[in-house]
Amino acid sequence: MTRHSTATLLNPIGYDNCLISACLKKLFCGTSTKNKTEESEYTISNHVADVKEDLEKLNKSGLLELSYAYLAKTERSVGVKTRYIVVHRKGEPVLFAYFQLFTLTSDNFNLKKDAGFVKGIFRFFLDLKKVKVLITGNGLRNETPCCCYDESELSKNEATEIIAAAAEKIAADEHAAAVILKDIPVSAHAKKWLTGMAYNAPWEDKVMAMAVSPSWKNLQDYIGNLSRKYKTRANKILAAGADLTINELTDKEVHQHEARIDQLFRQVIDNQSFVLTRPAPSHFTDLKKLYGDAFEVIGFFHKDELVAFYTAFVTDDAYELYYVGFDYSHNTQYQLYFNLLFSGLERAILRGKHLLKLGRTSFDAKASLGAKPTDIDYFIKTVNIPSAVSKWFINYFSSMEDSKWKQRSPLKEA
Repeated sequence: MTRHSTATLLNPIGYDNCLISACLKKLFCGTSTKNKTEESEYTISNHVADVKEDLEKLNKSGLLELSYAYLAKTERSVGVKTRYIVVHRKGEPVLFAYFQLFTLTSDNFNLKKDAGFVKGIFRFFLDLKKVKVLITGNGLRNETPCCCYDESELSKNEATEIIAAAAEKIAADEHAAAVILKDIPVSAHAKKWLTGMAYNAPWEDKVMAMAVSPSWKNLQDYIGNLSRKYKTRANKILAAGADLTINELTDKEVHQHEARIDQLFRQVIDNQSFVLTRPAPSHFTDLKKLYGDAFEVIGFFHKDELVAFYTAFVTDDAYELYYVGFDYSHNTQYQLYFNLLFSGLERAILRGKHLLKLGRTSFDAKASLGAKPTDIDYFIKTVNIPSAVSKWFINYFSSMEDSKWKQRSPLKEA
């Protein structure tokens, strides 16, 4: 189960500035009013404060990820431009969606291993063009909603079409070279429609997740279910970290260690093949204040020194690891990364969750824990990117995990 490296992007085509108007015309063609232009309208805003009232009307389920407080903090701490659309029908809001606009340069890519000539061309293209990419919803987190809408007024397919149309409009206005649609309402009809609009998925993308057995009451129960090889490995890893103190950090402690947490986090992301953005140091502090007990920051201390941490969202049925950080100078001695994974699994067990979500990257390490990959639905459309650069993008992202991992079966019952 590896990523495709032979797919090709579509030939560059332009965005349709009139697409959103066409979608709205189709959507409201059944209204009986004489002046449909006044009855059907949309607004695109740069700040969530401008659409707060409409957002709160539409977010009837009270999803925190679509709350004003969450989006306002994200707007400040993620460090990217954000765009918000609200569609009104007869003066009332019927759909809200948000988008993040990232500007990519060579600093976003780890080009150390690339051939000098290719690296030079690619670096020149990125820095010359400063490629803009528009993403629906939160570019830093998977499987979080990017929209909410009135289901009595709009169908799932209509919502998808409007979101795609809004993305086209914003991308055209911002001169974005690519649109990535993720975490949108998806149906067979929507996928067919998006394909017809020149969206495709040029490589497979996956996240890792692990089922947590209800029979496990603690980490030792999990280890007891491992095959001999993996049990020996797990015990060695845990023994390597035996001198560390692991604590859940309070709001005050997260703020107290904010600078060190940011330092450890940057050690990790600076070693990744691709970094979409680098959030502000206050990012984790803000999330802890906002989520409370539903967002955990777990610190690993050697004596009084913070040497590693991980963060996690706690939902009704899942424990979702978010970002991690650790000191590479201590990683081998204390097996920090693997101890972070084991600690995350232990937290999931102790909190009675059925699923441990582990996100993207480091597939082999997570497969060794017992996790399996799940496909992510996303759709990409590009404009005015030379074919050679498009192919480089595809090969670069397709090869980030190719040949570096294999599915494993560490548990006896597997």
